Amino acid sequence: MTVLVVGGGITGLTTAYALGRAGIPTTLVEATDRLGGKVRTESIDGFLVESGPDSFISYRPAALELCRELGLGDAIIGPTHPRTVWIRSRGRFVGLPEGMGLALPTRLGPLIATDMFSPLEKLRMGLDLVLPRDGLDRDVSVGAFLRRRLGGVLVDRLAGPLLGGVYGTPIDEMSLDAVVPQLREAERDHRSLLLASLAQGRARKQSGEGGGSPFISLAGGMGQLTGALVEAIERSRGVEVRMKSTAVALEGRGGGFDVRLANGELLRPEAVVLASPGPVTAGLLDEIAPAAAAHVRSITHGSTAVVSLGYRLDQFPKPPTGHGFLVAEGESLAVDACTMSSLKWAGRAPDATVLLRVFIGSRSPGVLAGSDAELVALVERDLAVAMGVHGAPILARVARSIGQMPKYTVGHLERVAGASAALAGLPSLAIAGAAFRGVGVPDCIAQGRAAAARVGEVLSSGVPGAVEAAEAVPA
Repeated sequence: MTVLVVGGGITGLTTAYALGRAGIPTTLVEATDRLGGKVRTESIDGFLVESGPDSFISYRPAALELCRELGLGDAIIGPTHPRTVWIRSRGRFVGLPEGMGLALPTRLGPLIATDMFSPLEKLRMGLDLVLPRDGLDRDVSVGAFLRRRLGGVLVDRLAGPLLGGVYGTPIDEMSLDAVVPQLREAERDHRSLLLASLAQGRARKQSGEGGGSPFISLAGGMGQLTGALVEAIERSRGVEVRMKSTAVALEGRGGGFDVRLANGELLRPEAVVLASPGPVTAGLLDEIAPAAAAHVRSITHGSTAVVSLGYRLDQFPKPPTGHGFLVAEGESLAVDACTMSSLKWAGRAPDATVLLRVFIGSRSPGVLAGSDAELVALVERDLAVAMGVHGAPILARVARSIGQMPKYTVGHLERVAGASAALAGLPSLAIAGAAFRGVGVPDCIAQGRAAAARVGEVLSSGVPGAVEAAEAVPA
């Protein structure tokens, strides 16, 4: 064995796949009995249920490129029309203004016309046109940055639900530099965020890019991607995959590493890629690189649950429309957001039924202590209040992610940089995954490829062994 990859999620699978294609002997160990990590698709009674991500963004090309590389080009699909998204605010649904980006409008007309904000609230947003630049280089929260420029109402009703729903982190804790550095760049280059966003919208329209959704998926669900990766790895003669194999200790030795598994087996790779969840990675780094472990451990992780519910169409007071809704700050609902999966993506539910994917736990973490039945009941109650859904669902599935959702809080990039610096003396040890440089599927794929390239280059260059390097790492 030359390289050991720890973790069989999308990052670890991509790493092993890339190493196999490069002809580098590799072993991947996965602690559970399945591969794919948070990516999981199940076909149940005609419903296609996603427990993790249901799509990825096309403007970060790593996932799209990998799909095509694996022969999945014909399976790539876009969302259906109309692409309406609702905001639950002040006890009612308001359509998301057309042309909204993750936090700012790219078109002025829909923002002026929306009744989501009062005239006075819109005037407060207009102060952005005259406010000076912040002038600070230090990281701040996205919420604080946007509140200063556009006011708290936009943050609570729009930016908070939009960004918080993607990153699972309260917007007033979320790192500006790690999540949306383009906002700081917009202020620096244009001074006004509104002027910068409107200019970007005009540029996209002139280039023909405007109007399309950046989100894409696969006809067979996101599990189709991890399934194709696993098949490609299995065809690679140089890659071995071991399930139910937990790495519990990592130490350096001359020319490589000693990795102890939970069953007592000792593996002795020349290079290691830790593609495990952040807390697991920190534990494995404790002995060999304690400073790096401390930085990784300082990256906080939260919890959430996805409750998938299938209903008959006649259980709704009127046929539902749109792709789903987000819940603004201050609402009495416990749920964070709801994706109408079968309305957003083709082939997700049988005829005359609707599949909903409800997120819960970020705004009300205490509810996650309840049983699956209690979570389902809570979601049913909120859907009855918000959408008028009546009767028991014909399908109910709960998927929990407890302590596994990395939060990109203020100072996140400094923590990642600190971990990288502490590992500089261990060039044949790489860390990668959602805890570090992006939580999305494309980000994790890009990190997996980068980790494979790094250790491959180190192995080919004959860098000195890990024992000498480990001794150079400060405790």
